[in-house]
Amino acid sequence: MHNKVIFAALLLCSSLSQAFDGAPSFTAKRAGIEHTLKLSQWKVDGKGVPSFDYVYEQQAAGCRLKVVGRATAGFEEKGGKVVLDVFNPEDGKGKALPQILMFYDDTVTLTLPLKGTLQQVSFDDELTDAQLRGSCGKKSDAKLSVLFRQ
Repeated sequence: MHNKVIFAALLLCSSLSQAFDGAPSFTAKRAGIEHTLKLSQWKVDGKGVPSFDYVYEQQAAGCRLKVVGRATAGFEEKGGKVVLDVFNPEDGKGKALPQILMFYDDTVTLTLPLKGTLQQVSFDDELTDAQLRGSCGKKSDAKLSVLFRQ
């Protein structure tokens, strides 16, 4: 049983790693604001927990915001084994959507597909006061949420 769990974790990490070849970049434009997300440096630690570097930028006339960090997959340790935070989202009609894996870095949360290529990535952040002053969005809304699709 122990070997099956380790094997499953390796398969999970290798499928994500294959979808993460190179340094994928995503762009979205909303309300005149250009949002860019770049991912790089995919690694899996000795426990089997994946992580990566990210750079999020937004810009428009007169403003620019940049958030840089390292996101690590959410996980729990149960009985000496690592269990990654995998979610099974549904659409508005209750239909199952592809599974996603959650990654965290301080106030930032990113989601990536569990299997397949990176066709959709979400970026969510709770902006600090300093970041909010430099952001291109509403200065009263510290919650930033961007969905990137390829």
